[in-house]
Amino acid sequence: MTFRLSHLALLLAITIVAATFGGVASTWWVAGKEFRDVLDDDLENQSKLLAELIATGSFRLSAGALQGLLEDVFESDDEDTLWVTVYDLRSGRHVSNLPHDLPLELRDDGSINRRYAGHGWHGYQEREKDVVVQLLRREDRYREVQQDILEDIVTPALLGSSISLLLLATLIALFLWPVTRLSRQLESRNADSLAPLTVKTPAREIQVLRDSLNSLMRGVDAVPTRERRFASDVAHELRTPLTTLKLELASPEPDLPALKSEVDRLSRLVEQLLTLARLEQGQCRQHFSEVELSELYTGVIKRFEARFDATGMTLHSRISRAAVIGDATLLEILLQNLLQNVLNHCPAGTRADLFLESMDGSVRLRVSDTGAGIPEESRRRMEQGFTRLDSKSEGLGLGLAICHRIAEVHGASMHFLARDDGTSGLVVEVVFAT
Repeated sequence: MTFRLSHLALLLAITIVAATFGGVASTWWVAGKEFRDVLDDDLENQSKLLAELIATGSFRLSAGALQGLLEDVFESDDEDTLWVTVYDLRSGRHVSNLPHDLPLELRDDGSINRRYAGHGWHGYQEREKDVVVQLLRREDRYREVQQDILEDIVTPALLGSSISLLLLATLIALFLWPVTRLSRQLESRNADSLAPLTVKTPAREIQVLRDSLNSLMRGVDAVPTRERRFASDVAHELRTPLTTLKLELASPEPDLPALKSEVDRLSRLVEQLLTLARLEQGQCRQHFSEVELSELYTGVIKRFEARFDATGMTLHSRISRAAVIGDATLLEILLQNLLQNVLNHCPAGTRADLFLESMDGSVRLRVSDTGAGIPEESRRRMEQGFTRLDSKSEGLGLGLAICHRIAEVHGASMHFLARDDGTSGLVVEVVFAT
């Protein structure tokens, strides 16, 4: 079953209104009934007390004095008028705070209803010996009291409901409407529409959702470009060894050392491709452990020192103890590719320096050379991955592309910098957070 959030919000608003008016109505009915019972009990108690006092002779007053007392105590007013009448069964006379000649209808105790001066009256009658006391209140006074109760109940209830509806409307404006606009933008798109979403909202949750979707779409949009660049780099890397093999094999007397060299080069390229595929699948994180880089890189440096000497270059290193969490094989490939990059792109006589140090909660690996160097704009492009260092293609080369991915999976950053001593050359820095 599916539903729209707007319908749910409307149902919630209707529920709030219905609950408010239902609560007001039920409270008014219950409160009115309870209040009337309280007033009736009060009339009953007062009539009983008055009847007992008069019947027992506690008040030895003449009829005129008693009537004056009743008129003073139960005087008429606009808020609440009580009608009290005292009947003497022996003499058949009566006194009252309101002038009337109405006879006594019933002599029994209990609630009574009478009409006087165009109004209905309700109250209680109490008989004590030969004295009957009637104490009544006008019916319209009951309704006025109930109306006052209703106003006192309705006002805060409606105010609370209005605040609730206002908060609900604010919630809809800040959350539901942006979500609706966001869903409509997504529904109107196809697989090729990866432009950023433009929904504006002050709600942080919607902002996070929008930014996360935009980030996801940027990543998805980058995949085709990344694949095209990768294909270009692979084609470039394969072109040279395959061309050499083709030419040598077509020659009457193939150069076996050259063939072996190109086959080795193809073998290394295949290993790089396998490494990149492993990185893309994300399986390497399953084998992460603590790796002591100084021990791992010592062996790499020893192997490359001979290669540097063979090409007329020099390799100097300064390594301190530094440990990171990662995959030892990938971290070894990282340094191998950085050093091989110097061998591939720097002329004879180049000096390469390798530094490894642990400081300020991070591990820094720096490989610098004294080659021709790279312009600043090109270095910025290189940090994005897949930007070649030579002029034969627009790719970076598979080796450095793999370095980027190795740094990413280890949570490290990779930077291409100029030498800080003012001389030409390139500095590649990889910073691991520890």
